[in-house]
Amino acid sequence: MREKFFYFLFILTFGLLSCQNDRWEIPADQFTVKREWKRFDQDLYRLTNKEVDTAKWNQLESNYPRFLPLYTQGIMRFGTPKQAKTIEQFQDFVNDTDIASLIEDVSEAYPKESLQAEKFNLDQAFSRFKYFFPERTVPAVYTFLSALTYHTVVDDSLLGIGLDMYLGKEYSVYPKAGIPKYKFKHFEQKYLVADAMRAWVVSEFPLKGGGNLLEQMIYHGKVAYLLRALLPNKSEHVLVTYTEKEYDWCLNNEAEIWFHFVDMNLLHNRENHQLRKYLGEAPFIAGFPEGSPGRVGQWLGYQIVKDFMEQKQKLSLQELMNIDNADLILQESNYKPKRP
Repeated sequence: MREKFFYFLFILTFGLLSCQNDRWEIPADQFTVKREWKRFDQDLYRLTNKEVDTAKWNQLESNYPRFLPLYTQGIMRFGTPKQAKTIEQFQDFVNDTDIASLIEDVSEAYPKESLQAEKFNLDQAFSRFKYFFPERTVPAVYTFLSALTYHTVVDDSLLGIGLDMYLGKEYSVYPKAGIPKYKFKHFEQKYLVADAMRAWVVSEFPLKGGGNLLEQMIYHGKVAYLLRALLPNKSEHVLVTYTEKEYDWCLNNEAEIWFHFVDMNLLHNRENHQLRKYLGEAPFIAGFPEGSPGRVGQWLGYQIVKDFMEQKQKLSLQELMNIDNADLILQESNYKPKRP
């Protein structure tokens, strides 16, 4: 009898875990999204150290009728593709020694047939996105070079990925460009897909108004939870752009983080410097134990939303994203880490 009891308990536990893991899986026949995926960075490579004449420019316009205006006007600030000064600035850009070297480094790191796994993962993620949000747009995807400015860009039905921001934490040009050292560890290829999906999710579900600290924490928590559903095979630390060490620090200090917010009456604070301190990028959080990463408020919001969704097994992702009441989510999450 005792053996049967333990066997039953094992089956029950395994069944519950399987249900949790499968909650956001979609039918196999719904993985139908195949995104347009264009390597604009490869065309930049072919144009380095060359004259960009009218024929070459016209070919670029023909190949990238939607992306080229975003690139020249929105990303690089050269102007519209139809302006003569834009072509001149573009030619100077691809013939600049440092830029040409950067373009070559991107080409070596991500040659023509690379990024197939990333393309597959994005297709899978956008299939899930379209399944859960059938009325929403799914973008075409372009890879480009941002001159160390943007990881991702979004515009209407376009999603751009700046490959020069994924050359690895040891890439020697990052410190020379004045980028803070603490950011390098997140410039790894493994973050590319999650960063791209986050950019699209944020564009589709923008934060409404300024909001207090709790409202912004919950907003970022909902975004991270949605990414978890769209990218179920990604590690949680990747979904929130942490290293494993940073994520483990948060797990090990969860109660201290929570009671810091509670004891300091921060949850409904609207002061910009407090919002930046707990939600923004930073090498550490002043006043926290050694090893703290930035954005702990976002991480904490994710934990609250996870607990909330555990309590709401019948709630859809669409319904979650439509909830504007952060206090309600906190209250009904039953989020209660034990005080140390």
